[in-house]
Amino acid sequence: MSKRKTTRYVQNIEIEEFEDGNCDVFVIPQDDDPNDSESEDTDNSQNNMQVMSYSEVLNNYTENQSQLEPGYTYDWINGEKKKSQKDFWSKNPLLGCPAIANAMSRNKFLEIKSKIKYSKSEDKNPNDRAWRVRKIFEMFKTNSLQFGFFSTALSIDEMMVKFHGRTILLQFMKNKPARFGIKMWGLCNPEGYLFDCDIYCGKGLNIYSDDNKIKLSKCPLGSRVVMMMTQNPDLMIHLKTIGLKSTGTVRKNRVQTDNKLDNKASRGTIAVKHEKKSGLNFITVMDSQPVSLLSTAAGVEPLAKRKRYSKNLQSTNEIPFPSAINVYNDFMGGVDMHDEHCSNLMPFIRAKKWTWPMFLRLIQSSLTNALVIYNLSHSGEKLGSFDMALAVAEHYIIKKADEKHILFHEKTKSEQKKNCKNFTKCSKRTTNMCIDCDAYFCDPCFKFAHKNM
Repeated sequence: MSKRKTTRYVQNIEIEEFEDGNCDVFVIPQDDDPNDSESEDTDNSQNNMQVMSYSEVLNNYTENQSQLEPGYTYDWINGEKKKSQKDFWSKNPLLGCPAIANAMSRNKFLEIKSKIKYSKSEDKNPNDRAWRVRKIFEMFKTNSLQFGFFSTALSIDEMMVKFHGRTILLQFMKNKPARFGIKMWGLCNPEGYLFDCDIYCGKGLNIYSDDNKIKLSKCPLGSRVVMMMTQNPDLMIHLKTIGLKSTGTVRKNRVQTDNKLDNKASRGTIAVKHEKKSGLNFITVMDSQPVSLLSTAAGVEPLAKRKRYSKNLQSTNEIPFPSAINVYNDFMGGVDMHDEHCSNLMPFIRAKKWTWPMFLRLIQSSLTNALVIYNLSHSGEKLGSFDMALAVAEHYIIKKADEKHILFHEKTKSEQKKNCKNFTKCSKRTTNMCIDCDAYFCDPCFKFAHKNM
């Protein structure tokens, strides 16, 4: 039997702690409680709420219960989370989705899903580990860039596509919400519009030809293209020579020099080094920890104040930070914002092959890009990613439902010929009559008219 220790924390609370780490909490009523007006003989059994399960409440629920309280109605909606894609066609009212079930049968959906192909056998490339989805990625990037680059501030960062299957592209990042998955690089504006993206294929890729010349123009994006160059002074200088200014955080092992700051330095302490020939600024500022940046777009001045909380003063203070820090904070995070919108549209329809989540990520990114364009072009209330996806799904479901309804329009033969309803274009007389539309159509016009209704 485990030992226990009793501790009195306050007058009416007693806690018993056990050796196994568990504890029991007891509330001891006070003898002299002025707010306690009930006597010890009061029977409270009639005030106890009856314990019922969810299914018992549902089975005992009647429409008359909605009239128990004026102004309130009670509607039972889908209260259980779907755990399988087949639940959409379930006959259980808590799981089934009539809108989807009426638009497409389950067998038709499974057949289409099983036959989706993302590449052809002739597209196989031994130098590209992501060749199976390369075609649809190129199509997505072509559509994303049809409006050009409409933002001057772009951010580059990584995204994780959640996947737990078996693939050589699988990565593990412990600090990401989705720790296991396929890593992608994205180029976004501050609002989260994805201009370009590519799959991280690993540093073990054969990027050399037979004569040891690097095939960077042909190989997919990997660590030798990005990881070795990002946050590097050479990359910053190269971008400036082609007319692109950049700002980014940098690690200590990426620069030969060092901005030394005392560990006890106060917040806002700045150390700066400037290279005159290239115009590169190496800035280190003390925040909660030292933060170092490389920038060819901004320097120290003008200083801008940022709010920080001080534990010693127990208050929020305004501390001046360099201009490069403020530029970085104002325009970074576009990729993270895009990734957040995509995570809000995460479907639970799974597959064993890694190509399926990559295909779904392109659909999520397309919806996110449409959302960003809509919010930028409308000055009123902004839409959310869920609202955009719901509007698109509703459009296609209603369209499919209308098509199925039109297919059931009954066509009959009349005793007399009359002009086709589209007589001005087809110049035909026909005996075919649509009973539902109460109009005459020749065979070609019948299909065309009902298709565009």
